[in-house]
Amino acid sequence: MEVPKEHQLICPDCGQVIDMRDLSQVFAHEPCDGTRKNYNEIEKIQHSGSQKIGDNVYWTADKKPIHLN
Repeated sequence: MEVPKEHQLICPDCGQVIDMRDLSQVFAHEPCDGTRKNYNEIEKIQHSGSQKIGDNVYWTADKKPIHLN
């Protein structure tokens, strides 16, 4: 799945794209040991969603936007 640029971070150690809306991917790379992670095999962290500071869009865990205004 393609991650929109505004939600991606490229890991400086392994070069893999991290979807910042998915806590499982974020924690899999903290700290990164230099190897690429298989997102289908990592333990999924249950969360309801995420929101950027100052943004009026809340992203649900299944990556669907909810506009708060």
